[in-house]
Parts: sequence; C-alpha cells; structure tokens
Amino acid sequence: MITRLQFVRNALLNWSALLVGLLVPFFLSPFTIHHLGNVVYGIWILVVSSVSYFQLLDLGLRNAITSFVSKSNTLGLYEESKRIVSTAVWLRIAISLIIIVLSIPIAVWFPHIFSIPAGFSSQARLAIILTALSLAVGLASGVPSAVLAALHRYDLLSGTTLARTIIRASGFVFLLERHYGIVSLAAWELASAALMGVILTFLCARTFPELRHFMRPPEPAMIRKLWSYSAYAFLITVGGAIINYMDNAVVGIFHSPVAVTFYAIAANLILYSREVISTMSNMFVPIASGFEAGGKAEQLRGLLLRGTQASLLLSLPISIVLFLRGRTFIALWMGADYGSISGRVLQILLLNQVLTVANLTSAGIVYGMAKHKPLARWALFEAVTNLLLSLLLVRRLGIYGVAWGTAIAGIICNLVFWPRYVSRLLQIPARTYLWKAWGYAVFAAVPFAAACWYQERYWPASNLIVFFAEIGAILPIFGLSAAFIFRKDLMSFVPRRLSAAFSGD
Repeated sequence: MITRLQFVRNALLNWSALLVGLLVPFFLSPFTIHHLGNVVYGIWILVVSSVSYFQLLDLGLRNAITSFVSKSNTLGLYEESKRIVSTAVWLRIAISLIIIVLSIPIAVWFPHIFSIPAGFSSQARLAIILTALSLAVGLASGVPSAVLAALHRYDLLSGTTLARTIIRASGFVFLLERHYGIVSLAAWELASAALMGVILTFLCARTFPELRHFMRPPEPAMIRKLWSYSAYAFLITVGGAIINYMDNAVVGIFHSPVAVTFYAIAANLILYSREVISTMSNMFVPIASGFEAGGKAEQLRGLLLRGTQASLLLSLPISIVLFLRGRTFIALWMGADYGSISGRVLQILLLNQVLTVANLTSAGIVYGMAKHKPLARWALFEAVTNLLLSLLLVRRLGIYGVAWGTAIAGIICNLVFWPRYVSRLLQIPARTYLWKAWGYAVFAAVPFAAACWYQERYWPASNLIVFFAEIGAILPIFGLSAAFIFRKDLMSFVPRRLSAAFSGD
C-alpha cells in the first residue's frame, strides 16, 4: 500500500512534469501557429482530432490493467498479474494493427470531409497516416505504463512524460524554424512515441521483475475478465472522445480550418488546465483499488473529500484567471486578433470546466473500485447531447454555439449525476459531500476572484510579464483565504506530523 510520503512525492513529480508540459505549449503554440499560419495549423488540429478517435479502440484497457494488477499485487497474486498483462499486450498489438489499417480510408476521405485546399491535400493524407502510426505505437506500449501506474511508480512515468515533452518540443522547434510542414511534425511524433515505448518497456521490466518471461498466448478467461471491466470504460471513452474532439470537427465542417484555429486555442487551454488535476486523479485509481480490496471504506470516503478539495484548490485559481482575464491573456499570448473570439469561447467552456474538475477525484475512485458501469450511460448521454446541441447551435451562433453545446451538456451531467452517484456509492450524505468537498474550496476562492476582477477592470496588463506579475501579486490572497477556511484541518495536521516525527514514523 502506498504511504502518504510516497503519494506526496508522486504528486510533486507528476506536477513537475505537468508544469513543464504546460509551459512548453505556452511557448510552442503561438510559435507553431505563426510558423504554419492559421490555415495549415487548422488542418493540423483536424488531423490530430480525427486520429484521436482511434483511441476508442483502446477499449478501456489501461484502467482495467491498472485496477487488476493493483489488486493482484496487493494480494500477492503475481501469477494472475502475469496472465492479465500478457493478454493485454496481445490485445493492444491487435488493436494497433487495426488502427494502421483504418487510417488509410480516413486519409483518403479527409480532404473531402473538411474541404482542405487542394495544395494541402497530399500533406494532410500523409500526416494522417503518420499520426495514426504514432497512436498505434503509443497504444502498443501503453501496457507497461499501466503496470507502472498500478505499482504507484508515477516517478518513473513522470520522468518519461517529461522526457517526451522536451524531445517532442525540441523537434518541433527545429523543424518549424527550417520551414518544414505538418508531415515532418507527424513523423517526429512517431519517432518520439517509439522511443518512449522502448523506455517504458525497459522500466517496467526493471521495476516488476515478476513479469519477466510473461509472454504467452492470450487466455480467453483473462480476455473476459478484462472485458468485464473495460467494456463500460470503453463506452465512457467513446463519450469522452466525442466531447473532446468532435467540437473541432463540427467547426471544421460548418466553417473552415481558420475557424478551427480560433476554437482550438480556447479548447486547448481547457485541456491544459484540466491536466493539472488529471495527473493527480489518475493516481487515485490504484489507491482506491487497494482500499477497496482491503475493505477500507472510511479511507475511501476520506480520499474522496480530501482529493476533491485538493483538486478544486489547485484548479479554481486557474479557472478564475482564465474566465475573468482570458481575453487579455490570449491577446497578449497569441496576438490581438485572437483575444476576442477565442476568449469568449474560453469563457463559455469554463462554465463546465470547474464542475468537471471537481468530479475528477470521484471518477478516479469509481474506476479504482470498478464501479464505473453507470458512468457509461451518462457519458454517452453527455456526448450525444453535446453533439446535438452543437449541431443545432452552430448554425445560429457559429463557433460560440459549439462551445455552448459542450458546456450545457457537461453542466447537466456534472450537477445531476455525479454528486448523487458517488455519495450513494461511498455512503456519504450528498449535502455533506457537496458542502465539505466543494463548498469550502469555492468560498476560499471568492476573495481571489474579486481581486482578479478588479485587476482586469482597473489594472490592465500591457504584456505577458506584467500580466503574470499581476496574478502573482494577488495569489497570496487565495492562499490566506484557503488557510483560513481550512484552518481546523491545518491545526490538526501539524500536531500529527510533529508526533510522527518525534516517534520516528
């Protein structure tokens, strides 16, 4: 079982890798847009979004592997872990081959679906093939990543993620400065994915030697066991793919690649800010699996409350700044032409972002407990509602209508379904859960939001350095407010730490 110190270490390493992962796109995104231009960058976004749907063929295996290996390892059932991992590897290899085959017709029809200018058709087709190969390699090497997660070796996963981020960005800068296009970018994606696959496989073999010589023919019993978990995870993944990637396709079909660029700037900021919490909530999957296997219901409830509080305390300052000052930030970051349109899209998408982040902790726990079956219905409901509303509103409101479709569908699911389900699952009153997990953090953010609004109205920033200096100047307000709201927890935490220190624990 993971200790609190190990959890904190893993979280810090995850966030360190994530910080680099956020800083790199901060500099790389405007660099890429300005070197490729709005049209070509829009095509690149459509290429990546189209290929991303192949992630559905993962069939929810990653969380299944992490959950089963975590439980088996907790109980000392190493032979069962071998059988699960071996079967998963063969399944992933088969899936990767299917992706490669399916990418060919997608590449052929891609320029016609999105009205790609004739001069860019062949580049777009080749970029589709290379990007699909990159995804296939990533899925094939995803099994060792899932095993490392089950063993709580997020330090190794974070290091690998950090290395790939740096390698990928360095290659992009090198290629773009020499005026290479999206085909070269896709080829570099493939090379970096292959390298990371080799590294992850090596690290997994060193960390979990019990898995050596594990390759054996796939077992029908293990396939059924994995599918019993991953079938519903697959449906959730289908819903997530529609929610995260269909927006760009709708904008591309009803407008143009240029409009995709404006929408993608806002959508990517949402994804980047969500990653801050996803890295932590993913760590809850093996922890919850261990607690559930040991019958530790009270620890699960504590993980839910504290994890949700931590998620909101980390995400609320980011969301507040992006909502109140996002237009200014985008204008200073990307250029004045992007601030108004992308900034408004960002504000609409943020209406649901706060609720989504608040529920990421409970999602990790539900996955860890293998109680995610009901989530599939709601994920598909949200995806279908999102798509229908986006198609309905895009004709009336343009790209803002697409954003409203995404926001409305998400708000319904995050407010109606999640709190009721997780409260019933962990046997905690919904009112207690919402007040302690959500309410405390929201109240802690109110003074910071007021200060941020005042800055935007009366203290405008002239460049990014001034912008970040202004945000840094008011961040202590949030820290002091959070310390006051959670003062009882802090006062009880310090004596426990001092007692543990003196007792040698």
